[in-house]
Amino acid sequence: MTGTFLIGAGVMLVLMVVVALLFPEQITTEAPLDLGPSEATAPGGAPAEGPAVEIPLERPVDVPEVSVEPIAVIPIAVDGVVFPGEYGHRTDAGGFEVHWSNDINFLRVGLVSPGTGYVAIGFDPDHRMKGANFILGAVEDGRLVVRDDYGDGSVRHTADTLLGGTNDILEAAGREEEGRTTVEFVIPLATRDPMDKTLVPGETYDILVAYHNTSDSFAARHSRRGSGTIRLDAVP
Repeated sequence: MTGTFLIGAGVMLVLMVVVALLFPEQITTEAPLDLGPSEATAPGGAPAEGPAVEIPLERPVDVPEVSVEPIAVIPIAVDGVVFPGEYGHRTDAGGFEVHWSNDINFLRVGLVSPGTGYVAIGFDPDHRMKGANFILGAVEDGRLVVRDDYGDGSVRHTADTLLGGTNDILEAAGREEEGRTTVEFVIPLATRDPMDKTLVPGETYDILVAYHNTSDSFAARHSRRGSGTIRLDAVP
């Protein structure tokens, strides 16, 4: 039994040697796997944390532009009071203040006089008073009286309605306080009235101004007069 086993084992050994000599390429030994850092595992089988990797961007990140809204303009209230910031422009002429703003359709004006009588302003005269579009205002017993006039002579103006035109004052208000008179009004830049001139945004116009210290009568000669220019805002 023991001899037979030894003989069998010897035969098997001889056969293995013969096979190894005849077919050496069939017996190979694989090298151990080399695990990189990304495949390493922490205790418990969880992936180990490696160093942070920076991934270059293929193109810059688009940052949306932030639009800044313009500061709102204080709405103009036609109430007989002119307060700072209410109008876009101001000039001093003939001893009182002329404030104005415009859009594509309308001109808004605020006049502040150092007297308690009437105030007047004329736009775009041709020669002295002639050709100007006049607006006159006076506060009588707490009530505003306004009139749309036309310069029909070098030293004369008459109500548009008496010359075949129309009264084109759209809105007006006024008041007297502390010896001063304030008159605000709104007129269209363009009308169908032949007694009115068209005013164009972006253009500059001569103005005539006058006031009376105490009288509210438009027929009374002014206490003081003056002249100046205004430039209307250009409207896109």
